[in-house]
Amino acid sequence: MSSSKHAGASALSLILSGTLSCAPVTAPPLGAGESSTESTSSLFQKPWRWTDEHGELVTFSKWKGSPLVLSMFYRSCTTRCPLTVAKLQRIEAAFARQNRSAHFVLVTLDPHNDQPSDLFAFKTAERLSEQSWHLLQGGDADTRSLEHFLELHASAVDEGHIDHEVRIAVFDAEGRRVKSFRGWGFDDEEAVIPQ
Repeated sequence: MSSSKHAGASALSLILSGTLSCAPVTAPPLGAGESSTESTSSLFQKPWRWTDEHGELVTFSKWKGSPLVLSMFYRSCTTRCPLTVAKLQRIEAAFARQNRSAHFVLVTLDPHNDQPSDLFAFKTAERLSEQSWHLLQGGDADTRSLEHFLELHASAVDEGHIDHEVRIAVFDAEGRRVKSFRGWGFDDEEAVIPQ
C-alpha cells in the first residue's frame, strides 16, 4: 500500500473510530455519584482570569451565590458544540420548570480565534440570554488548566478544528462541583440542583 493510501486509510479509521470526528463521545454519561471528578474545592477559588463576550475581565467568582453550569466549546465547531449548546438550553429549561435558575458558562477551547466580539456575535445568533449565559475567552494556560480540571481531553487536529470530548459540570452556589456529565446522554432534569 502506498504511503498516501496508508495515510488515508489511517485517517479514515480514526474518523470512523470517533478519534478525529466530532461524533459524540460513546462512554456513558457521568452523573452525581458515578463520577470520580467530583470536587471538594471551589471553582470560585480558582485564580483563572477570563475575558467575557463584552470584553470585561472576570473570574468564576463573579457568579458566586448561584448554581453554575459549565462546559467548553469553540465557535467554529459544527458538530459537537452545537449539540452541547442545545443540551445546555434544555437544561436551562429544566431549571425553569422547577422554578430555579443558574448561570450557564461556556469557555472557548480556541482562544486565538474566538475573540470577545466573536463570542458576542455567537451569543446573539444563538439567542442566549444576556443575564444567564456567559461566554469566556482565556489565555492558553488558563484554558488548558480548565480542561484538566474538567477532565476534558482536547487537541488541535488541524487549523480551525479541535478534537474534544464533551463535559458538562454543575457547580453549587459555593462553587463545589456536584454533578459532572460526559456527553449529552443524560436526562435534563438530572442537572438541576437546588439554589
